[in-house]
Amino acid sequence: MNTKRLLMCSTLLAAFVFLLSNRGVAQSGTRFLDPVFDEVVTTEAVPFSSAIREGETTPTTLYLDFYEPEGDTMAARPLVITVFGGAFVTGSRDYVDMVAYCTRLAKLGYATASIDYRLLSWLQLSESALMRDAYMAAQDVSSAIRFFKLHNEDYRIDPDRIFLLGNSAGSIAILAEMFMGEEERPEQTFTEPDLGTMHSAGFEEYADISPQVAGAIPHWGGVNALDVIDVEEYTPICMIHGTEDLTVPFDSGYCFSNFSLPYMPYMYGSHAIASHLESMGVTDFEFHPFEGEEHAFYYNATYQLDEEKFGWCFNITRDFLWAHLGWPTSTQEATMQEVTLYPNPVTASIVFQDETLLQNGPYQLQVLDVLGREMANVLVSSPHFSIDVSGWPSGVYVARFGQNDISSCRKFVKR
Repeated sequence: MNTKRLLMCSTLLAAFVFLLSNRGVAQSGTRFLDPVFDEVVTTEAVPFSSAIREGETTPTTLYLDFYEPEGDTMAARPLVITVFGGAFVTGSRDYVDMVAYCTRLAKLGYATASIDYRLLSWLQLSESALMRDAYMAAQDVSSAIRFFKLHNEDYRIDPDRIFLLGNSAGSIAILAEMFMGEEERPEQTFTEPDLGTMHSAGFEEYADISPQVAGAIPHWGGVNALDVIDVEEYTPICMIHGTEDLTVPFDSGYCFSNFSLPYMPYMYGSHAIASHLESMGVTDFEFHPFEGEEHAFYYNATYQLDEEKFGWCFNITRDFLWAHLGWPTSTQEATMQEVTLYPNPVTASIVFQDETLLQNGPYQLQVLDVLGREMANVLVSSPHFSIDVSGWPSGVYVARFGQNDISSCRKFVKR
């Protein structure tokens, strides 16, 4: 064995020992990609913050529901915090989509939580009140993040791998929490009573803890101003949005534009955000436009989940999370990550190059689109293998490598 190969193997072994001692052992090699747990345990109504609602003078306790895989032995699990939608005036942490996300992600091996945030009374509706309440909701998201970081050992959470996921108003709150600085606060948040800084709400015990997260998946969300997102404070995001959304604009415009309500704020939706990120040279983001779909399109006419459309969004979420976990769950997965693919983005043929994986035999290569449809499935036995993608639609694709019941995942973009 040459010196380079010996050094590589030693590094992989050291990384695996670190994972065993600090991260815990996954129950299956496909953890975080496939359901490896049958049952989920839920701890309901955990108080994580206390804050004053708009128009009130006494604090309200905010709660979360915590979901985890039953029988899990992993010592420090990635966490996904979900934030429901409802135009900041309605909704709850047990909405069917939030429960579905928390339950299904927990079966993949994540710890998950669905949180409360402060809501506005219908009787208080005005542009100023909506701006203030959206800011309060963002403060409450920050409180939830810092709560889990403080109690990471109690909940067996990896504080460096916390992700956010939102629907509509929840997505707006998430984006504000992640990117809005003190100098970017809406003027309405300074009127009496001043709402304070973004990260000033909640319990005193976690006041000084960083609210930084590893990434976020905002569904049909937006921001009040594009310049709140800058390169220096950027965190990876994965945006999902229907092109015919009139509730939160796909590009830019007034919310609920189909009703012409006088107090609705002007917002910049996912398409405008994606263009802004591209103009700044940011590449670590995903934008998934769904042609012809409206707002919250994974709901059906009876406000239950459309399983096919929810599946589209879930697959996108699963793959984004996997791509941003940042560490393998086994030595063999670490070896799989040495498979390189280029060019990325690609227009004609994408090449898969492997220097070490084939020492253990051929590997299975599966390529899926964002809807989970299989585009290719081949057994690869050559160190240089290419696929012609020139006839594929433009978008994001996921390449999954499988060998001896172990899987790894890589994304590429078809232009």
